[in-house]
Amino acid sequence: MRIEHLADCEEHLATVAGWQHAEFGYLNRAVTMAQRQDRLRQCLRRDGIPLALVALSGEGHPIGAASILPSTITHAHLTPWLSTVVVPAACRGRGVASALSLRAVSEAARLGFETLHLFTPHNESLYQRLGWATFERAHFHGVPIALMSRATRA
Repeated sequence: MRIEHLADCEEHLATVAGWQHAEFGYLNRAVTMAQRQDRLRQCLRRDGIPLALVALSGEGHPIGAASILPSTITHAHLTPWLSTVVVPAACRGRGVASALSLRAVSEAARLGFETLHLFTPHNESLYQRLGWATFERAHFHGVPIALMSRATRA
């Protein structure tokens, strides 16, 4: 597995948008597939945020993705945010989400950020194992979420 900037393999943009829509669409039903694709197009960069990462198999097939965004649906005063970490069901259990998350930490550090934030409705224990700490619990559209942060440098 290797992790690339989506900007370097833009041909996977529609696939990643589809994964995001399927996995996270319930959090904001008003967001359309076209809007997700537009948001990902804004992430086609390497040297600033927003940016998107894509995990590729040894054969070059996409097996996961993640984004780093300047803001998110809560806590607009905090930046940046690890967002939309998504791995298709057939590719789970191989460390893809962990690798994407840790690469995002490295990218945030490379870009000069000291802390990376995230929120998760389901994977708090995964992120705790990777060094994130929960700083708040909240609800978004009735869904309980854990808000977490992690230093980008040891």
